[in-house]
Amino acid sequence: MRINKISLNNFRIYKGKNQISFSSFKEKKNISIIAGQNGFGKTTFLSALVWGFYGKLIADVDEKYKREIYETGGYKKYAKSILNKDVFNSKNSIKKYSVEIELSDVYIPSVPCKRIILKREFDVENETEKIRILIDGFENELTKEVGADIFINDFILPREIAKFFLFDAEKIVSLAEIKTIHEKRKLSKAYSEVLGINKYENLKRNLESLRLKLRKKSASAKDLKKLEKLQSELENLEKLIEYNESKIKSNNEELERLKTLSEQYQEKLIREGNSMTAEDLINQKKLRDTLRHQSIEIKSKLKELIELAPFAIAGNKTKQLFIQVDAELKQKQKQNDSEFFKSKIESIQEKITQQINTEKIPADIKSEVLELISKTISENVHDQRNTVEKILLDLSLEQSNQFFALYDNIKQSFSISFKQIVKEERNNRIFLAKTIKKISNAESKESDVLTKKYKTEKSITDKRIEELTKEQNKLYEEIGAFQQDSATKSKLISELSKMVKLDKLDDKKDKVSNRLIEELNEFIIKYKSEKKYSLQQKIKQELGKLMHKKDFIADVDVEIKDDIIEINLIDNKGNFIDKETLSKGEQQLYATALLKSLVDESGIKFPVFIDSPLQKFDKKHSQNIITEFYPTISSQVILFPLLEKELTVREYELLLPFVSQTFMIENIEEGSKFIECKPNELFNKIENKNNVYTY
Repeated sequence: MRINKISLNNFRIYKGKNQISFSSFKEKKNISIIAGQNGFGKTTFLSALVWGFYGKLIADVDEKYKREIYETGGYKKYAKSILNKDVFNSKNSIKKYSVEIELSDVYIPSVPCKRIILKREFDVENETEKIRILIDGFENELTKEVGADIFINDFILPREIAKFFLFDAEKIVSLAEIKTIHEKRKLSKAYSEVLGINKYENLKRNLESLRLKLRKKSASAKDLKKLEKLQSELENLEKLIEYNESKIKSNNEELERLKTLSEQYQEKLIREGNSMTAEDLINQKKLRDTLRHQSIEIKSKLKELIELAPFAIAGNKTKQLFIQVDAELKQKQKQNDSEFFKSKIESIQEKITQQINTEKIPADIKSEVLELISKTISENVHDQRNTVEKILLDLSLEQSNQFFALYDNIKQSFSISFKQIVKEERNNRIFLAKTIKKISNAESKESDVLTKKYKTEKSITDKRIEELTKEQNKLYEEIGAFQQDSATKSKLISELSKMVKLDKLDDKKDKVSNRLIEELNEFIIKYKSEKKYSLQQKIKQELGKLMHKKDFIADVDVEIKDDIIEINLIDNKGNFIDKETLSKGEQQLYATALLKSLVDESGIKFPVFIDSPLQKFDKKHSQNIITEFYPTISSQVILFPLLEKELTVREYELLLPFVSQTFMIENIEEGSKFIECKPNELFNKIENKNNVYTY
């Protein structure tokens, strides 16, 4: 499929009829550029294209449109806001706008088709929307039979996968930020559509429904009653699931509105000079009490240290005192040791003398030996001299040790501890003073009527946000329980159905249906396995091409479980990479690689429109995107860059070999319009058009 022509008429900034035609691309020249400055209408052009395809169903394509519709006050008000302002304010103008898209190479089963024209129009005065579909210049019975919107969704481009072909490159990082089961299930549905899994599962469900109808027709009154009861319960569960999903959707819209409202009240409070909410005030008072308690603890520590301060201040005297205490202690130890040693020696001398006297030794020799022993002992054993001139303190051993500990504390850690505690006390005092001032200012504003009103409204809004968030969690839990119950009921229906006897004709139909279901089951399992492996390899391959950190992502794992498709990135150590920890540029690269892989795997040939290309990429990654992504993602690629910011001259030179056509959006006082120019003249043309007007 390719788009030949797009015509906008009075669509926002595009006043009157503005048409852009895409010529047949030459080999390897698959890219068209539509360039313009901020405010000229690049994003508006993409919005016009999405609206042209889906109209009031545009909210199903992108959260951005859903939010805009909700904030405007519903689809009709949103649709009325699209009309060009000059036309809207003019008394004589027809209050209508439209988008016309011409397509070729569209395959529709059993319907010969060379060209399709979709024209969607909205009448602001009557608040009516019309769409006309022409196949080769004529209306077709198929479009009338199924309805225009269903025809577009089923035969041209399903809404679930439009986001993969018509997207803002800066916002596709949301694919890497999916967290909740609901978000995963919604995205997985889109994956299933793209990969073609969904159509086979739908076919299987249709065959299962057929088998159930056959059995209901042939069942006994008793079995029929059971079947109808189970089927009724199953349908009720499906309705409850649908209701919860609808409620979740509604709540999400309400949450978005309330969060915006809460932010607005906060801005108003700031303007009024009081940015503190009631909850903030409570927290500030808690902080004040905590700081006061910390102040008491700090002062207690400081008091303990201050008791030691005189010793630290009298540093030299304390040192002299230490020397005196140490010397006195050593003197005592020496005296005690000397007396003990002397008594022992004297005891030994006495024993030696007694021993010699008992021996039969001549008197003269005995006398000489005793004299020699006495002389030796007297020469080597003498009284210890005093090391201290005068005992001043006479401290006990315990008292001396206590003083030594105090001295070591003063010498080693007192200074650091004292400075640290003084610093803590000062910081605590300053922080406490600021907190008290904040509380005082906030409380002084409490008497202001407007401030009080804003605070009350914000408090009510925040409370409602909290209630809705809890309700959302409960709804998700209920959906899980309903789905589990639904699976049980389906199994019971299946078991009961097997017991019902069918007539011959219905039995043949049932056997054929059963055989097809079994074959489909085998096929779906095999198909999922093939797609899982193929998608893993494709994403890994694309990441390898785009990322310059070659060893950053070592592998990709795709998990397909029930209705959830999970894509995991694995590092070179075998650990899963949390996508939220990736930089915005890396998230965009991942999303880009995923998109390219899905498009390749889908086999869907559809033009790809990309707004804000290269927004988050550095030079190296931009080069990879230009040379590896844009030339290969589709046979028709349309880029909407902001030149010099999202596409530099150097980057454009790399892209130029793949460029077939270039257009610039010129903005004049009446509105914006398209001007085609030669690819090699684009930057020069843009430089000469610097006037900006808003519509």
